[in-house]
Amino acid sequence: MSEASIRLLKADDGPTVLAIYPLAFPDEDLSKLVAKLLTDENVLSLVATTREHAIAHAAFTRCGSTNGSARLALLGPIAVHPDHQRDGLGKGLIEDGARRLSDQGVNELLVLGDPDYYRHRGFDAPASVSTPYPLKPEWAEAWRSRLLNFNERATGTLTVPKPWQAPELWG
Repeated sequence: MSEASIRLLKADDGPTVLAIYPLAFPDEDLSKLVAKLLTDENVLSLVATTREHAIAHAAFTRCGSTNGSARLALLGPIAVHPDHQRDGLGKGLIEDGARRLSDQGVNELLVLGDPDYYRHRGFDAPASVSTPYPLKPEWAEAWRSRLLNFNERATGTLTVPKPWQAPELWG
């Protein structure tokens, strides 16, 4: 990883974090979702910084399941400034977030993203818990899971806080 450190989001990081997403994903408008996640109490937000300037961000939203007391988290969005991509920052944010969530008793981390990228980050199996809204069939392999504390994957349907309760985010 480059000469960056990872820390919890600070209140004044918001504008810098929001500026990273359109640079990292010019074809997607994630600004409304990210803005909501930055202030949601269910979200663990981490930033990678150089000289206290945020250059990458990852959001981990604590969730549940309709099938019991599963303690789950949803990774995403995650973005790295284009000048710092391929420096290991995404992997570092994922590992730091997974450790923090595991310490908090979260059992499983879920992601909807590039299966090849996330397979190499420990998301080694399709998720057993269903998404809150139907996925496009071509996205089925993108719904991945990484166990943190237990050997059994959650089942049922993922329950998500308000920022994630929009069908267009899922398909």
